Amino acid sequence: MLMDAQSLALRPRFRFKSEMSRNEIIEKFRKELNENNPEGFTGVLTDFHIQIRFPAHKHRLWTPYMEIGLEENLQDKTTLVRVLLTPVSPIWTLVAFLLIVASTSIFISLMLGISQIMIEQEPWGFYVAGLCTLILVGLYLIARQGQVLARKEMPILKKFADQVFECDCLMKAS
Repeated sequence: MLMDAQSLALRPRFRFKSEMSRNEIIEKFRKELNENNPEGFTGVLTDFHIQIRFPAHKHRLWTPYMEIGLEENLQDKTTLVRVLLTPVSPIWTLVAFLLIVASTSIFISLMLGISQIMIEQEPWGFYVAGLCTLILVGLYLIARQGQVLARKEMPILKKFADQVFECDCLMKAS
């Protein structure tokens, strides 16, 4: 089953419980990466964290990767699995930084515009606020376009994780 448009958020998150232990999950990922990996995924596996990436030759600017966090519950012998599909960190950090800069600029230029009205000067701060709003909308549209570009690759990552967990676990974003 492919992910529907609603579950494909800018950074979709999934959360479910697995009957496998944390070590079993890590070993299954290690085995699948080495033996049953036609896409050529690369992975970084630590005690509580797994990262699955597309190989470098298939990587584009908006190619997603999968982060999996594992929290073992010793009482009921299950593992809480948290999955995040996201653009690579430098890209997401850049987009988030630019969104914060644009939002802060809107706030400051609106305050400037109000101050200019109060001292009876031309309120050019409002023009800056309008420009920054357009930049903010543009950044959001660029992020959504990146999401569209990654639409074909995200289900491939999902299929790989479902293969390891032996379930259709990544069905609903949380």
